[in-house]
Amino acid sequence: MVSNAGVALAALAAPAGLLAGLAAARRRAGAAITVGVPLPGQAALALGAALAVLTLGWQRAQGTPGLLGSRLGHLVLAAVAVLLLTALAAAWLHSRAAGRAAQAQWRHAAAMLLGALALLAGVIAVAIAWQPEEALAIAHWPFAWRYDPDLPVGTQTWRRLWLAAGLTGLALALLVAALFARRGRWVWLTAAAGLLASANWPAPQLLMTEATRTSYQRSPLPFTDRNVLQGGRLYQAHCAGCHGEQADGRGPLAAGLSAWPSVLGPALFDNRLEGELHWRVTHGGDERGGVSAMPGFGAALGPDEIWQVLDYLRLRAYGGSGGTGMPAIPAPGVAVTCRDGRATTLAGLRGLPLWVGAAAGAPALNALQAPLDPRLLTVALTWGGGDPAGADCVAPGEDAWNAYALAAGVPPDALAGAQFMVDRRGWLRARRLPGAAPAWTSADNVCGPGGRMESASAQGLGALLQAMDRAPIGIPDTRRRQ
Repeated sequence: MVSNAGVALAALAAPAGLLAGLAAARRRAGAAITVGVPLPGQAALALGAALAVLTLGWQRAQGTPGLLGSRLGHLVLAAVAVLLLTALAAAWLHSRAAGRAAQAQWRHAAAMLLGALALLAGVIAVAIAWQPEEALAIAHWPFAWRYDPDLPVGTQTWRRLWLAAGLTGLALALLVAALFARRGRWVWLTAAAGLLASANWPAPQLLMTEATRTSYQRSPLPFTDRNVLQGGRLYQAHCAGCHGEQADGRGPLAAGLSAWPSVLGPALFDNRLEGELHWRVTHGGDERGGVSAMPGFGAALGPDEIWQVLDYLRLRAYGGSGGTGMPAIPAPGVAVTCRDGRATTLAGLRGLPLWVGAAAGAPALNALQAPLDPRLLTVALTWGGGDPAGADCVAPGEDAWNAYALAAGVPPDALAGAQFMVDRRGWLRARRLPGAAPAWTSADNVCGPGGRMESASAQGLGALLQAMDRAPIGIPDTRRRQ
């Protein structure tokens, strides 16, 4: 996976080469603006670096939303802009260097311009390298529309889009050519203006779906048992009257509403982004017949409380479906005590796969046959005391038990015997409910990178561990740990 350091190194390549050339030229009086790599080579190097930074930054920021909406993405775009400007400046100076090479004042001004741009690119590269993981969190989406891969788009619309993009790209190329032209500059500018005017872009609603500024935001809260259960209490107090205690849309007030409340199950999270759900809860639902389908709860619930409600609904939906048809979901963080006596949390155990089993005490854990496998750590959920033998760590809290009962989709008193697999980065990847077949299989929801089912079967624990490592979930973990 691409790291911040990799993006920063790509951004530093061209500035370092340019500054080295400028320093060498300064020591050799009367030399060209740069020594070693001439200006055309410096322009090509800066252009290549810009493309490399954009490609690596796009991968690191998880696509266009991360580039446009996160702090790290903004730094990447700034580095790309400065590198492109450096390439353009180097090419332009080379085109104007004929007849001026002997003018010391001109060479000094040109070197100062390139040096300033190179230093600026270097500073941005250092800033990229120092950014923490939280810099990947998307703060806002700057447009009223977003691309939706599930939106049906006709072939004619795609052709119209590519034609408009081609004409616009050609117009930009003519504008750059006008910058270097010695004659006929107005001809180039007029042609570029004509191409821009003829670019017939399709309407946004033909290609995209409506978006809000919070569309790509994710919860900043730790995904812990306490936050999830607090979200459940808030849901029962504010939402269950319409959507039902079981989130099935059958609340006691449902029949008297102008529109029947939604079922808040797996389909809700598959069809909408988390940030858009947060926006709808805060500001209210879509209007139907001039009447709002749902009132806004921004005055009754704070932003973090709304995230807690959504996290509760996500975990509940996972419990009902096993994750099928849902985006990936992290394992609820719980307080654990390990055999060496240190107290930590589930997030502190990342780096090895985790087996989490629900047991009321030692006999129940022994019945589960906790796996003795050096490739993973075992965590026992206990309720009501007991000292389970064979587990690396124990989570004795009632909150932990209740949170994993939600993940299993069973009442708390029926959780004993349930098992979960958590990958190296903390994502829930598989589960076995009490009374299930003794072997792990693909039916236990071996998730792929997008949180979906993997096509191949995973027969047995060893195959399951290999499947998790073979198809890691690439979503960056920007949530605060606890």
